[in-house]
Amino acid sequence: MATRSLPEPYNHKLAQPDETGQWKLRIWHRQGRGRQSPRYLVKCGDCENRLEIFYDEGGLEIGGVHASRQEWTRLLGPLLVSR
Repeated sequence: MATRSLPEPYNHKLAQPDETGQWKLRIWHRQGRGRQSPRYLVKCGDCENRLEIFYDEGGLEIGGVHASRQEWTRLLGPLLVSR
């Protein structure tokens, strides 16, 4: 399975503003090992709220909701298009 990774290095610092004035997300990546799925841990830029995104050949689990990549793309794609 070919996965596109995010640019390195990931931001881990709290309260780092981006070019739009919003807080940068803090992102950690864990490789899969054995039965453990690979995942991204995404934390809010200004607090400790967090979201785990697990992925494998079968799809994505975002915030505990598992669906195919196609379903996630159908839902999130229009939200991520620049306006």
